[in-house]
Amino acid sequence: MSDSQGSPGNFNFGIRRLVLVDSAGFCYVEIPVDNHGLILGPGNLGKSSLLNSLRLFLLPENTFKNSRKKFAFRNASAGSFYTNEESYQHYFPSQFSFLIMEAENPAGVHCQILYRDSASQLSYGRAFVPVGYDQLRPLFWDGDDEDGIGQAVPELSFSRLSEALKKRSKETRLVNDPAKLKQMLYSSELMNADAVRYSVLPLGESDERRVQSLRTLILLLFEMKADDQAMSNAVASIIEADKKFADDAFDFNIDDFLNRHDQLKQQQTQLNRIEKERSRFEKLEKDYQAYQTLLRSQHDFAAFRDGVSNALQDIGAKRKAAVEAFNEQNETLRHVLQALKKLEQDASGLKGEIRSADRRIKQAEQNQKDGDLLLSQYGEMTLQEIEDIQKEELESRKGHLAALKSAAQAEIRLEQIQKKKQELERKLESLQERESKQHWQLQNQLDEATAAPLRAVDPRLVMASPGRDLDADSKAAIEAFARLFVPNDKGFDWFDTEYQAQPARQTDFAEQRRHVEGELHGLEKERAELADTANQEHDRPRLIERTEKEIRAIEKDLETLQRYPAAATTLRDATEEKQAAEEQLAKLEEQARLEQEKQDAVQQKAGKARAEKERIEERERELAGLSRSVGTVEHRFPHLKTVEAEKPLDIEQVSVAAFDDLQTQLDDLEERRRSILDHLRQFVYLGIHEDTEGELQKDSPASSAIRETFKSLSDLFAGMAERWNVLEQQVGIHNETVASYRQALKSNHEHIARFEAQLNRELEGVRINDLVEIRVDIHTDPKFRNLVEEANNIDPYGNQLQSDAFYDRLRVFVADFFGEGGSKRLTMDKVITGISYRTRKENAANLDKKGQSTSTTALINLELVYRLLKRVLYPGVQLSFPMVLDELASVDISQMPSLLERLRKQGFNLFSAATHSASAEVIYLIGRHLEVGQMRTAKPYSPQRTLVFWGGAEGFTNGEAMSHWADQTQASLMEPVDE
Repeated sequence: MSDSQGSPGNFNFGIRRLVLVDSAGFCYVEIPVDNHGLILGPGNLGKSSLLNSLRLFLLPENTFKNSRKKFAFRNASAGSFYTNEESYQHYFPSQFSFLIMEAENPAGVHCQILYRDSASQLSYGRAFVPVGYDQLRPLFWDGDDEDGIGQAVPELSFSRLSEALKKRSKETRLVNDPAKLKQMLYSSELMNADAVRYSVLPLGESDERRVQSLRTLILLLFEMKADDQAMSNAVASIIEADKKFADDAFDFNIDDFLNRHDQLKQQQTQLNRIEKERSRFEKLEKDYQAYQTLLRSQHDFAAFRDGVSNALQDIGAKRKAAVEAFNEQNETLRHVLQALKKLEQDASGLKGEIRSADRRIKQAEQNQKDGDLLLSQYGEMTLQEIEDIQKEELESRKGHLAALKSAAQAEIRLEQIQKKKQELERKLESLQERESKQHWQLQNQLDEATAAPLRAVDPRLVMASPGRDLDADSKAAIEAFARLFVPNDKGFDWFDTEYQAQPARQTDFAEQRRHVEGELHGLEKERAELADTANQEHDRPRLIERTEKEIRAIEKDLETLQRYPAAATTLRDATEEKQAAEEQLAKLEEQARLEQEKQDAVQQKAGKARAEKERIEERERELAGLSRSVGTVEHRFPHLKTVEAEKPLDIEQVSVAAFDDLQTQLDDLEERRRSILDHLRQFVYLGIHEDTEGELQKDSPASSAIRETFKSLSDLFAGMAERWNVLEQQVGIHNETVASYRQALKSNHEHIARFEAQLNRELEGVRINDLVEIRVDIHTDPKFRNLVEEANNIDPYGNQLQSDAFYDRLRVFVADFFGEGGSKRLTMDKVITGISYRTRKENAANLDKKGQSTSTTALINLELVYRLLKRVLYPGVQLSFPMVLDELASVDISQMPSLLERLRKQGFNLFSAATHSASAEVIYLIGRHLEVGQMRTAKPYSPQRTLVFWGGAEGFTNGEAMSHWADQTQASLMEPVDE
C-alpha cells in the first residue's frame, strides 16, 4: 500500500460497484463505489444497509450464525446489534435475493455474487466469475421498459444463474468453504493470475492472526466513528499479528496456571498426610498378616458348610431308606396282624356256624320226632291230607268257640254243623264208591316211570281213578307229560323247579271211613254240646277254655306239620355244615399258628428297623442344627456366603465339636477383620485411599476389596520416596513454567511499548488540519502492569513451590481483572484497554490530551487505520477501497476538503449516507451523489420491495474529465450531438 495512487510498480486492488437484488429493502440497486460518493434518500430507507453489505463480501463467512461477532450489524436507533435472523432476512429475504460486488485486481475485473443457500439455516453461498458486471446485468435486471426504470427478470433463480455464469466463463467458481474463501479473498501471489484472480485484500501473510486483524480493520473502515474500545481491539489484534513467531502469541491461561499449582499443592498436602499415617499403616500391616493366617478358616467354613449340606443329603437318603424299611416292616406286620385278625374272625364265624348248626340239628331232631308222633296218629294219610284235616278241625274249633261265646253264632254254627254232617255223609258215600273203583287208580294203570314224577308233584294225581281203563290216547298224553320231568338224585326237575320223590302207597279207604265217621261223631257231639250249653249257662266258660286249648293244640300240630317236611333236610344240611365248619376251623387254627410265628419274626425285624430309623433321625436333627448354626454364622458374616471351598468336608468329620472349633477361628478372624476395616476406612476418611465404589462402607465388604485396598496402601507407602521425587520434578517443571510465564508477561509488556513507539515514529511529520504533531498512547490495564511487576519480584527457579502469598495475589488479580465467570485466558485484547491521542498545534509548546472534534478524530483514526492496514497487507499494494462514514453531518464542513484529499492519497473512497437535508456545499465537495429513493418499479421481485436505482451517479466535475467519475452506463451521454 502506497501514498501515491496509481504509481508505476504498484498492484492495484479496488472495488468498483455494489449491486443488491431484492435485498435490504430494495428491488434493484446498483451503486458505483470506485470514487467518493454520497447516498441521498429519506430516513429509514436502507441507505446504511447498502454500505454495510460490503462486509459480507470482504469477510470469509458463509453463515449468519454469530453475526454480531462476524459482521457487527448495528441498529443505531436502538443502540444494539441485530440478531442473526434479522440480519439474514434483511439481506436474503427471498429466493430472488442476490448481492453482487464488482472488483478489479492485477488479474482483471471480476464479480463476486452472494446468494441465499437453502442447504442450512442462515447460510449463504458465493459465486466468482471473471467478467464485469455490465455483462451480468441482464441476468438480474431487465432495463428495456418504457419508462427506463426496468423490471424483474421473471426466470431468475440460482440454478439458472449458475448455468449462465458457467457459460460465460469456465473460470466461474462456486465456493462456500471458509478456508477456501480466505485463500481466494486474501491471496497475495501477485505473479500468479489464477491464484490472485478473485483476491480483494492481499495479505502479507495468510496466518489466522493476520486474518483476524484484517477482520477488525474492515469493521473499523465501516465505522470510523467507532469507540475507543473498538480501536483498542484493532490495535491489540495488530500487535498480535505483528509478532514474528506464532509461539510469541500472548495467550496466557491463568486458570490452567493456577489449577496446575493447586494440583501440585494438593499432591504435596496429600503426601504429607500419607506420611503422617505411616504408624497406622504399620499397625494395619501387622493385623493383616494375622488376618491372612486366619483367612484359611473361611475356606474351612465353606468346606464345613458344603460338608453339612452333603451330610444332610446323605442322611436324608439314609433316613428315606430307613423309613421305607421301617414302613415296609410295619406294613408287613400290619398285613400279618390283619391276617391273624381275619383268621380269628373267620374262626369265630366258623364256631358260630357250628353252634348254629348244633341248634338247627337239635331243632330238626325235635321237629322230626314231633312230626313222626303226629303222623302215627293218621296212619297212611299224606301230610297234605293230615294238614287239611287239621285246618278243617281248626276252623271247626274256632267256629265252636265263637258259638260258645255268642248265641247268634251258636245258631249259625248249628246250621254249619248240619251242613257239614250232610257233606260228611256224602263224602262217606263217595269213599264207598271210590273204594269200589280202586283197581282203576292211575298208579295201578301206569308204569312206575310215568307215575313217579306225577306222585312227586302230588300223590293224589296217581291215586285218582277214572273208573275205567285208560284209553291209549289218554295214557299216551299222560306219559308224554311225565316225560317232561327230568329225574335227579332226589326226585325230578320241572324246568327250574325241583320236586322230591314220593313213595308209592295204596289208599286206606277203611281208615278214611273211620275218620269221616269220627268227624260225624264229633259234629254230633258239638251240636249236642251247643244245645246243652244254651240250657247250662254256668258251664260255658269251662267249655270256652277247653275249646281254646284245643285250638292251640291244633295250631301247634299245624306248625309241626309245616316244619316236618324240612326237618330231615335241615338235619342233614346242618350236620354237613357243622362237619364242614369243624374241618375249616381246624385249618384256620393251623394257619393262625403259622401267622403267629410270622408275626413274632416280623416284630423283631420291625424293632431293629425302628431303632435304625431313630438313630438316623437323631443324626439328621444334629445336622439340621449344624445347618442352622452355619446359617447364623453366615448371617453374622454375610461375606462368607460367597466363599467357595476347594473340597467339601468328609461327611464323617462333620460334628458339633468341629463346628465349635471353626466358629472360634471365625470369631478371631472377624475381630481382625474389624480392626483392618477400621484402619482402611480411616485411610478413606483421611483421603489417602479412594473408595469410589463404596465397597469398604458396606456392612460386610468382600475379602477381595480388603485385599486390593491393602495392596494399594502397601504400594502407596512403599512408593512414597518415588512419589516425593516425582513431585519435586513436577514442581521444578512448574517453576520453569512460572519463569516462562513471567518472561511472557514481561516481553508482551515491552512489545506493547515498542509497538506504540513504532506507531509514533510513523506519525512523525503527519499534519492533520491545524495539528502539527500527533502521538498515540496505548493504555494497558493497571492490574496487568501490577502483575508484571509482581512477577519480576519472584525467583521461579528451584524445586519448591512458590509461596502461597504469590498465588493469593494472582487470584486477587484474576478476580479483579476478569470478574465472575467466563474465561480466565489473558490475551492482548484484555490487556489493552484503550487508545488515546495527544496532539500539538502549531506554536504550542506541549502535547495536549484534550479531545478533538469528531471530524478531526475521524481523520486521526483514519490515519491510524491506514498505518495499521499497511502492516497487514502485502507490500506495494495500492487500494481503491470504500471507507464508510455513515452520518456525514458530524464532519466539520471546513475540514471536508482535507479529509477527501487525505482519503484519496491513502486509497480510500469516502462513502456516506445522508438525508435530503444535507447541505449543497457538502454534496458539491464530495462531487457525486446518488438519489436512491426516487424510482419504483411496477414489476418487482417481491411487492414489499419496489425501490430501484441504477444508471450511475450525479455530480460536479470540478473541471475534471467526465470519464474520471461518470459511470460507464452514462458514456453515451458524453458523446457529441448534432444540434
